[in-house]
Amino acid sequence: KFGFEMESFEFLNMMQTHGFPKVMGVFTHLDQFKTMKNLRKTKKLLKHRFWTEIYDGAKMFYFSGCVNGKYLKHEVKQLTLLLSRVKYRPLVWRNTHPYVVVDRHEDITHPSKIEEDEKCERS
Repeated sequence: KFGFEMESFEFLNMMQTHGFPKVMGVFTHLDQFKTMKNLRKTKKLLKHRFWTEIYDGAKMFYFSGCVNGKYLKHEVKQLTLLLSRVKYRPLVWRNTHPYVVVDRHEDITHPSKIEEDEKCERS
């Protein structure tokens, strides 16, 4: 089986609230696929799924596998070169909206706590 874990989607959702500042996907353990046809098909599916969650054309990198529990040196070197040279998509919305307007503020502190102590810590 392959795919994204629930933690990945939770993390992507958290990044979505911040406007995706510099997101890149790294796919690992690709050595566990038996055939190249299945590997190509899986890469394509994961890439399109990643693009639907982030944005079309989001940068991705593939690690082919591990040797003695470590990723291959040349792949790690290629990833660091890519990270140092990559140009991310400009954050147009965040650059044009450098402020936040608050419509209302809702106090969710339990009323009994407020009755007991008016200076209690509010959330």
